[in-house]
Amino acid sequence: MSVRIVTDSASDMSLDELEEKRVELVPMPLLCGDKTYIDDKKTPMAAFWQMMQEGLTIKTSQPSPEAFARCFHQAREAGDEVVCVLISSKLSGTFQGAVLARTMEEYEPVFLVDGGQAAASAAEKLLVYRACQLRDEGKCAGEIAADLEAFRNRIRLFACLDTLEYLVRGGRLSRSAANIGTALQLKPILSLTQEGEIQVVKKALGSKRAMQDMVSLASACAVDEAYPVIPLFAENQGNCLAYMEELRKAGLTVSEEPRGIGATIGTYIGPSAYGLAFVEKA
Repeated sequence: MSVRIVTDSASDMSLDELEEKRVELVPMPLLCGDKTYIDDKKTPMAAFWQMMQEGLTIKTSQPSPEAFARCFHQAREAGDEVVCVLISSKLSGTFQGAVLARTMEEYEPVFLVDGGQAAASAAEKLLVYRACQLRDEGKCAGEIAADLEAFRNRIRLFACLDTLEYLVRGGRLSRSAANIGTALQLKPILSLTQEGEIQVVKKALGSKRAMQDMVSLASACAVDEAYPVIPLFAENQGNCLAYMEELRKAGLTVSEEPRGIGATIGTYIGPSAYGLAFVEKA
């Protein structure tokens, strides 16, 4: 009996990563004006950024329970177990859809892992990487899921927004508050709670101060370099590359290349955002 690892689009795994790690993707719909795109990683991210920068509001949705049920049915037919690593249930209804699909399919060897503190983007990807590592070590699905429930609490993500515009478009900030923040050159620094919710950990005034705070936040953690340290960028790498250099000066090794933030999360944070995802020592 083999173990299938399944994830959603919010993990920002590329087609190459999905193939290399042998991970199945249940894509999330993106509502772009009067059109619906499926975030199956086949449409270049540049196309979504162009739409957003032209003023189109992109809204995210969750996969249907039927999409998960098809995936679980195929596993059942093959006699495989499933570990499904999903975006935090605090951010999306995706997890609830997978729960319903498991009930519909009535197949017990399907284990669903709520991203929790590894809510989305590269944080969720680190959780998927761990699942793949354990699968390759010969662990069964139940053992993998139990490990991930504990491991996710060691995953950290910090991200700095360059603009407040996309929080307004997504309905997460009022226009008046955004206007005040923009006038003050406010740069929110975000992290994730243990429950998987987004929280503002700093409100830096200006880009330079924000960069200093981002370095301090990462440096204060005991980074476990046995796992990837993933730098993140939205739309362009400029701020991310500068951040990597400041981290290097502070003594933190970032061996991974910058990874682009996908449409599911990018639609809310906007271009020029940057960040870091890593695993903290136990």
